[in-house]
Amino acid sequence: MMIFALRDRVSALFYRMLAPAFGTLGKGARIVRPLRIVGARHLHLGAGATLQVGTYFAALRDTGHVPETRIGAGSMIGNHAHIICSRRITIGEQVLIADRCYVADNAHDHRDPTRPVIVQGLRQLNDVCIGDGAWIGENVCIIGASVGRNSVIGANSVVTRDIGDFTVAVGAPAHAISRYCPNSKSWRPTDPTGAFLP
Repeated sequence: MMIFALRDRVSALFYRMLAPAFGTLGKGARIVRPLRIVGARHLHLGAGATLQVGTYFAALRDTGHVPETRIGAGSMIGNHAHIICSRRITIGEQVLIADRCYVADNAHDHRDPTRPVIVQGLRQLNDVCIGDGAWIGENVCIIGASVGRNSVIGANSVVTRDIGDFTVAVGAPAHAISRYCPNSKSWRPTDPTGAFLP
């Protein structure tokens, strides 16, 4: 096991040497053996943020915008995550994103049925913002939507609509199942819109 730890440490040191190529690489930020990084100058990693093994990051100008991705201090992006930005993706501080997640503010255009999807290019969607302290479960897709502060997205969910602060959401498409109630100081069940159940 020590050989794997050493290999990961060497990878993190290598990317630390490449810090000038990135938008920002905060103190203690780590990039561990990524699959691919396209457009590193548009990636800003806060202090102590980590991109784990196999991360694929791409900043694309296909929709006519200058892309910018910010990952806050102390956030952990799991193994084999894909982050595809064409305008703005913001991941707050202390966010935990599990393995094999997909986060994008764009999608392949498919509106013209006479042409193959692969040649139609990208379509810009809403900016993505994942609030401080959120937990994104394994295999989650977040596509043109935001997730609130300290919210939890269950494994295998597909987030295509905004999820509020302090909310647990699951499903495809993801919908609220519970939310923190400050009055009772407890997590209470909700309907899919996030309204508390009686």
